[in-house]
Amino acid sequence: MKTLTIGKILHDYQNYLTEYEINELRIVQKEKTDFSTQVKALQLALFAEEWDFMTREISDSGNPMSQEYTDRVNKKREAFGVSPIDDAGFATDKTSNLFCEEVVRQTKNYKEILEHKRKKTKQIVFVDMDNVLVNFQSGIDKISDEDKVKYRGDLDEVPGIFSLMEPYEGAIEGYIWLAKNFDTYILSTAPWDNPSAWTDKLLWVKKHLPEVAYKRLILSHNKHLAHGDFLIDDRTANGAGEFSGKHIHFKEKGKGFEDWKTVIAYMKKLA
Repeated sequence: MKTLTIGKILHDYQNYLTEYEINELRIVQKEKTDFSTQVKALQLALFAEEWDFMTREISDSGNPMSQEYTDRVNKKREAFGVSPIDDAGFATDKTSNLFCEEVVRQTKNYKEILEHKRKKTKQIVFVDMDNVLVNFQSGIDKISDEDKVKYRGDLDEVPGIFSLMEPYEGAIEGYIWLAKNFDTYILSTAPWDNPSAWTDKLLWVKKHLPEVAYKRLILSHNKHLAHGDFLIDDRTANGAGEFSGKHIHFKEKGKGFEDWKTVIAYMKKLA
């Protein structure tokens, strides 16, 4: 998927749009609704072929039963990096919704962010620890061979292992930048059966981010309960996959967030 604003779409992609779609996009561009409402409005304006295509007015965007119509909308969808509709006229996945979410974020005219600007507050960012801020493997490399055998399959339960870990490459600099530009917290899960992990994670933060993350460590097995705008996490476990804001899936191949450099490059567009 491409990362665009509504203005960029109207300026550079008019050849892929009908007059009706252009007019609807301009309406959405002027609206100051909440994020989710604006995403739905944008999706309906830009990808109306996904809703009740049998009942839409033919004059709006062509005959939805024709091959010419299908070819046109799929050419448009391809231009935006969105999956094509199938032969029955239905979307095959959620890429159009994800695309519209990104467009609204980049356009930055939705009520929540405008309210931040009015109050001079910042968007909330949560950052995971293990394999995001912290190099988990560096701790494994330092434990004894006996512990590797004893805790095989459950290495996060080795007492003291979290005190041995080094920062992930670029993590400290990345977190410091985030803390300057967003309301930033560390949101991590500590193993339930390893009491030392709860203390060691706090000590790790005190050692590597003593001032910038002061009293900003949250330990939870239910990350979906945290209310914020962004979550930088390498997994979907422990509620990360149900996070209400944008889940920046760290290191997931093909998602554009392979390392801290790419994460910060993305976040700079939204600060």
